[in-house]
Amino acid sequence: MFLLFILIGCNKHEYKYEIRGKVNTENGKKDAVWYSDTISFDADTVFYVNSDKSVVRIYPPFIIKQNN
Repeated sequence: MFLLFILIGCNKHEYKYEIRGKVNTENGKKDAVWYSDTISFDADTVFYVNSDKSVVRIYPPFIIKQNN
């Protein structure tokens, strides 16, 4: 069992970008965090394409942290 935990733990994917911003909900704006390996810019908006080809657009204000 211990070996299984080690193998699963080693397969954790480290994303290149962490983006923090806000999303609109029925109860107002809420904090949100997105993770991606690739991001693009469209003027002041960040976006990325999911594996199912859906596009996620993140509007300002946001903070982008690049992980090593």
